[in-house]
Amino acid sequence: MLFRHIFGLVVGINLILTVICQSRGYFNRNCPVNRSNDVRECKMYVDTRLNFIDFRQWTSGLGNAVKVSLDITCSSNGRVYIPWPMKANGLVKLTIEGCTLEGYASEFNTPTRLKDELQDLSLDNIVIVSNLDSIFDIIYKPVTQEYDCGQQTLRSAVRRNISYMFPNINDQRLSKRHEALLMSSADELIKKSKQKRYRCNYSELNYIDQSLSRTRSKLYLRLMTAYSEYPELQTFLIADNGYRRVPQELIDWRKSFPQLTLLDMSKNKISKFDFLGAPFTRMNTRSQPLVADLSNNLVTTIPLNMPDYLTGSVPIIVDLTGNPLNCNCDFLRYKNYAMEAIRRFGRYNHLSQITCYSPRSGRKISLANYRNNNCLI
Repeated sequence: MLFRHIFGLVVGINLILTVICQSRGYFNRNCPVNRSNDVRECKMYVDTRLNFIDFRQWTSGLGNAVKVSLDITCSSNGRVYIPWPMKANGLVKLTIEGCTLEGYASEFNTPTRLKDELQDLSLDNIVIVSNLDSIFDIIYKPVTQEYDCGQQTLRSAVRRNISYMFPNINDQRLSKRHEALLMSSADELIKKSKQKRYRCNYSELNYIDQSLSRTRSKLYLRLMTAYSEYPELQTFLIADNGYRRVPQELIDWRKSFPQLTLLDMSKNKISKFDFLGAPFTRMNTRSQPLVADLSNNLVTTIPLNMPDYLTGSVPIIVDLTGNPLNCNCDFLRYKNYAMEAIRRFGRYNHLSQITCYSPRSGRKISLANYRNNNCLI
């Protein structure tokens, strides 16, 4: 699931990786046992280079009963060689912050023969080094199910502020072969997604944060949901990703994310929205609403079916705080909806402070104070 963003990024150059070996003593010193939970807690500050393969070999000697957490923070020079899906014996929690990652796709067709154990993954402020050949390998060659799905034991998956580095790309031009592969890559990805003989099932995953990552492929959500199940996902954060519209997969959120309670699409560039989507027969009725946070977008238009957002099988609370709303009949429609939401649920009083702009008076008017007798609503 979490690697598919790389499919849409098809520029780069080969990189020769030089990895410094860490000794067993290094990990023993940096991974003391926490007696309260019997977990080896590894905390490492990387100023040069860390090889996850060495860490994996170290964990293989700990025994199957030992659980490990790994917390890596890097300096501006820090690099980590770490192949997806980042498996190591007993590793249940992995946090990497401020690092450059290398070797990300190096095991795309090589099974690790390790079981899924990772529960919490956090990658924050990360640069992934890649190259054309490895990207095209993933697109056009078979990948293992292990690489494709990642670790299906995840409960929390954070991938914030992810960017990519393609060394020396300014010094090279695409070959005709690479140009041809690039032109057909999207069609190839869609075709492969329809031919999968398996489905990825993230039965325990309830939290995803993919905010601040504007380099994702436009196909990302389509591929993310094409052959994967997220039956327990409750929180999905994709704020500040440059979205100009709500993707179809989120319009039809009931289909892929039936338990979703918070969808954060704040700080994007969305001008209109729809979260009702197509009916989904397997959707259970529930009283807990979905909160769709569209604060600080560019919304100016309110759907005519806004009242339906509170009458379906799952109520939907749309937060439009900080949008350039005009004082007109659209805003009155949203006011009527918001006041009913506040009355029914009681904990969304901040919606009453949302404002519209009145050109006539040259000022903003709060939702609670807005009146308009000229609207047939």
